[in-house]
Amino acid sequence: MRIRRGRRKKLNIGIIEIMCIIVSVLLLTLLIAYIVTSRMDRKIEEEKQKEEVVEEIRNTENQHLFSSEIYSPGHFANNQETVDYQELIAEENSYVQDLLKDFHVSSSDFLVTDKKFTLSGRWFQTIINDEPCYNTVTQGAMVYFQIRGTNSFDIKFVDRAHQETPNFAYIIDDGEPIIQSVSENSVELPDTEEHNVTLVMDGMSEGEEKWSEEIGFAFSDIDCHDGEMNGYIPKQKRILFVGDSIVEGCMTLGNEAVSAHNSATHSVPWYTARALYAEPYFLGYGGTGIATQGTFCTTSDSLDYLSEKRYISSEDYPSCDLIVLNTGTNDYAVKDTEFTKGYEELLNKLHEHYPDVAVICVVPFTQTHAKQIRQVAGKYEWAYLVETAGFYFDTYDKIHPSDEGARKVAGLLVDFITKNGVF
Repeated sequence: MRIRRGRRKKLNIGIIEIMCIIVSVLLLTLLIAYIVTSRMDRKIEEEKQKEEVVEEIRNTENQHLFSSEIYSPGHFANNQETVDYQELIAEENSYVQDLLKDFHVSSSDFLVTDKKFTLSGRWFQTIINDEPCYNTVTQGAMVYFQIRGTNSFDIKFVDRAHQETPNFAYIIDDGEPIIQSVSENSVELPDTEEHNVTLVMDGMSEGEEKWSEEIGFAFSDIDCHDGEMNGYIPKQKRILFVGDSIVEGCMTLGNEAVSAHNSATHSVPWYTARALYAEPYFLGYGGTGIATQGTFCTTSDSLDYLSEKRYISSEDYPSCDLIVLNTGTNDYAVKDTEFTKGYEELLNKLHEHYPDVAVICVVPFTQTHAKQIRQVAGKYEWAYLVETAGFYFDTYDKIHPSDEGARKVAGLLVDFITKNGVF
């Protein structure tokens, strides 16, 4: 009887063990099934996200521009409608603005980026003939990049000019600017070693419809053939030049306001900034003034508009370390009271956006509204007056400095800036 009880007890323990094993197997199976299902769901979700990202990238490529643009506040437009583009590039704008504010050293230093090229100046983006393009209507806008592994590159310019084909200039390393028509868009390099290249939108006819039709310089890409490219940002202080055709570089190379005679790289801003190891930022348009629109709009409006259709907010104003204001020459028909009010409003507008930056007020060389400019500039400790009465320079038309004249005017400004310690 005891033996039987013992066997019965042993049989009961075996059943319990089997049941535990079965339950464990079931639990393990359920756990494995849960893990597998979760992984499959996660993989499906990841694939879905990838497809969404790919589709978004494809849409972006179709609607917008390449990722190389990092410095062009403004809007994106196509032939049918204008779309607000500022939000799409706000992060990149902020990134570059911070870099330019933080890095202010000698002219030979630069910050390499992961972009194909970088832009500096008044750039915006459009579609021309179904092709995304970078555009500017401002002489002096620039493109920076390093290039290696090739002995040439091509800039894919799109010529929309009505009057004359514009000219650009290229600078290889620390060389002098070489001017070339945008119709001749191939540039030879001295060798296949690494070179720093600066492209400057150099000269276009004053007769182009910059304001209403956005006629200026446009390019879709830069082809480095079998080489490699990456953008860079000069680690330099920046001088913002605001004003009219003298700021623009009009008629520095001849006696007509045409592409061949207008040149940003032979202008007062160019020579001034170069002497101070700074980057020039051009904001000048022929014929403009405090109350005179000229080829673009008034001087004040030129701060807020890239063209008639493209308003920019104050947050998109370019960073700068010094402002040179040269305006008033074209306001010869404007009443003194109107000019005084407008000039004071412009100065206060600049100071509001650049509270820690000095403003150099240049009296027009024609002495137009000189008295009013003296009165307004004298009110503010951050405004500095440059007198020009009796200052003579070389010119083709008795108004616009020639290349030699631009160097003399630049010398006047550099001397004033260094003596007053405002830069």
